[in-house]
Amino acid sequence: MKLKYYVSAVPNFGDDLNAALWPHFVPEIFDDSTTEAFIGIGTIIGFPCTPQTRLNVFSTGAGNDPLSRWADLDVTYWCVRGPLSARLLGLSPDHAISDGAVLTPLAKGFPHARAGTSGVLVIPHWQSLNDPGWDEVARLTGFELLDPRGSPETVIARIANAQCVLTESLHGAILADTYGIEWAPFATTGNFQISKWLDWALSCGRDLTINFVPPPSADGIMRHGRPPAPFGHSVVITDGMAMQEMQTRTAEKRTPSLRDQAKGWIKRTGLINRLLDMSPDRTAQSMVALASRVEAASPESTIVRLQERMLARLEQLRRHAH
Repeated sequence: MKLKYYVSAVPNFGDDLNAALWPHFVPEIFDDSTTEAFIGIGTIIGFPCTPQTRLNVFSTGAGNDPLSRWADLDVTYWCVRGPLSARLLGLSPDHAISDGAVLTPLAKGFPHARAGTSGVLVIPHWQSLNDPGWDEVARLTGFELLDPRGSPETVIARIANAQCVLTESLHGAILADTYGIEWAPFATTGNFQISKWLDWALSCGRDLTINFVPPPSADGIMRHGRPPAPFGHSVVITDGMAMQEMQTRTAEKRTPSLRDQAKGWIKRTGLINRLLDMSPDRTAQSMVALASRVEAASPESTIVRLQERMLARLEQLRRHAH
């Protein structure tokens, strides 16, 4: 079967982890099949899979694409990211294991355990780094800015050596949690998907509190809108909130409104940063405060249990493939 995952023009270590992880565990099942595919890590249930029509879904999450896109395909759900994806798809709770990245310490080329306690890492969403000001935030705080657009090996090795992780990247949180490193999630724009975060967190038996941090510039807000709570606030994400978002995002897509199209013009006026009071200094102050509120990682016993369940399910898929 063909290994398929989201590939964009800009690298993202969470998506790119697929190519390093799955061939390590089940190299014999992959080929260039034009009919059957393995769908791995990512929020990609419903994403375009042409020409493959038989799909094996493994640790994948829902939340970005219309579910109707796969209505006429032969889809086998071996496991999904968490209970919200399982509920949305009408699967049994046993299908909800976790995100496949939990297997990373068991794979060749990655740290097998936490490697140190060096530095506070700030990991913005990869799209947030298209906006200016993050280097200045790092300078003002003394924290290290970690670019999620690096290779999986490089990014994960740095995470495994961190003191703590402040992350807008979901896989920044997943890898920190897997390696037993304290972490805290933050959101700077409406681009933050609470549903995929809670889906994963519930798979680990965790609650989820999101911290809303002002971005260093307003560019991202003009593209994605404001986050769902005021900057400076922290919100406990509930099942109801997350399921509503997931259902909305997996329905048929709407066409852009005139309001959406107007955002580009407003951004180009150059006035928006002053109007919204956005600056690296304000972001830095919020990051320093957030570093004092990091949460403990999931117990090692939880991570081991999830790894064992996932490997057992992967073995079932391997036998099926042969």
